[in-house]
Amino acid sequence: MGVIDSAITTTIEQVTAWLEENRDNNLPAIAASAIAVVVVAVFFSLFSSPRSTAKNQPPMVKYTIPFLGNTIEYGIDPVKFLQKCQKTYGDCFTFLMLGRHMTVTLGADGNHFLFNVKLKDASAEGAYETLTVPVFGKEVVYDVPNALFMEQKKFVKDALSTAAFKTYVPIITAEVKDYMDSVFKNVPAGKEIEMETFEAMSQLTIRTASHCLMGKEIRDGFLTKLYHDLDAGFAPINVFFKWLPLPAFFARDRANKEMTDLFKSIIKKRKAENDTETLDVLNGLMKAEYKDGSRPSDDAIAHLMIALLLGGQHTSSTTSSWMLFELARRPDVIADLLKEQSMVLTGKPDTPAHLLPDLTYETLRQLSLMDCVMKETLRLHAPIHTIMRLVENDVEFKGMTIPKGNFVCAAPQVSHLTESKFPEPYKFDPLRHMGSDEGSGEWTINGVDIAQKSARSLFLPFGAGRHRCIGEAFAFIQNKTIIALFIREYAHRLGTDPKTGKQWFPEPDYTSLITIPKVPRKLLVKKKEVAA
Repeated sequence: MGVIDSAITTTIEQVTAWLEENRDNNLPAIAASAIAVVVVAVFFSLFSSPRSTAKNQPPMVKYTIPFLGNTIEYGIDPVKFLQKCQKTYGDCFTFLMLGRHMTVTLGADGNHFLFNVKLKDASAEGAYETLTVPVFGKEVVYDVPNALFMEQKKFVKDALSTAAFKTYVPIITAEVKDYMDSVFKNVPAGKEIEMETFEAMSQLTIRTASHCLMGKEIRDGFLTKLYHDLDAGFAPINVFFKWLPLPAFFARDRANKEMTDLFKSIIKKRKAENDTETLDVLNGLMKAEYKDGSRPSDDAIAHLMIALLLGGQHTSSTTSSWMLFELARRPDVIADLLKEQSMVLTGKPDTPAHLLPDLTYETLRQLSLMDCVMKETLRLHAPIHTIMRLVENDVEFKGMTIPKGNFVCAAPQVSHLTESKFPEPYKFDPLRHMGSDEGSGEWTINGVDIAQKSARSLFLPFGAGRHRCIGEAFAFIQNKTIIALFIREYAHRLGTDPKTGKQWFPEPDYTSLITIPKVPRKLLVKKKEVAA
């Protein structure tokens, strides 16, 4: 589709340039956006490539409308759609979405195939470049050859050391206490308030991640609007188009420049002060060196920091939100979590929560039930429901040919609901993970780390293979600390639907790339009263 994409790109770029020139005129930006969308739809409906003639391809899911195909059904609830297709077509099938052929490989073998397919045959770059480059910036992630990206991942992973983690827990603790104190500043003890859970957890993850990973300068100087405008670039439409003249895209590009300049100013300051002691990722990247002896440019360092913040913030805020919602239905699990904290921190099972000492990195690692709660939350609410690669050459899977030009997809959320692996798959049961290190940063067999080597699993909350999430260990530290401190000081419960009288538990929102809780997503929260 190279010629078609090029024609569309040229048309959209002309519309974009015209809109920029007439930004101050009265014509609404939405009019130009509508023109662009029409152009895209016309080009694709008239010229989108027919399905490959390669033999023995995966079965095609039935659809009625060309170009649109199965887009609407997939978009409404991708998990249910893929589960339905799996029952009809098996673990491998192709569906049509916006003129693109999406081949899905399910099950443990399907996961292993996608995460370990040869780079020459299928690339993450081809699938996500339109999404990540405008948001993160140039010279990093999918804007560079895969070998260079792997070196960049190692830079970040090396900076996320045990020594650094030990400094992070007190920082996260202070940020959680400070934020929650501000929320309840004028609220009488014992009075219940409504908390917009996802917004609260987003604030906490931004504050903790920016402070821990990027330094106090970023935490103190962080501009929420910049983050918001960049985050708006993570829209599903970006997976297919990065050049539509949408107001949100202009705001995204301005925010990227401003945030890049902010990071570069801090890099310049640290270099002038010869700061080599700060244990954050920014300093780690400033010391990094590629195998050829060259160093990342200041722009590349700034863009890697943007990628680190944007890549992990939504997944962590989503996970901590779902953890609170699930725990709201299980006060018995909360009681067990508090008992676990008491035993680990004081050696007694019944130390009052307000008398528990502060967590440390070492004690946090001993909270095994909290590990299980996080894993079970990730199993039921995988932040990313579908993972894609662009097929660069015809490739074989279980005797079927997936042709060049298709997207190949794995669906972790579908795997996580496999009944043979997880009995009563929709039940929140943290104890099903007790004694298992599958799905965690310490996934080992006989002492050998296989986290980067095997993807033949039905539980892959952080991916696998060369693209496994490098922030996995930090995510456990961040989310465990936030939730452990929250349940000490606060009691929370689900609200009640006034029409039905039933407890309100949010549905998943599939309109963004991350499966966040759908509005309304409020919890009723109160600060626990302390006996005199």
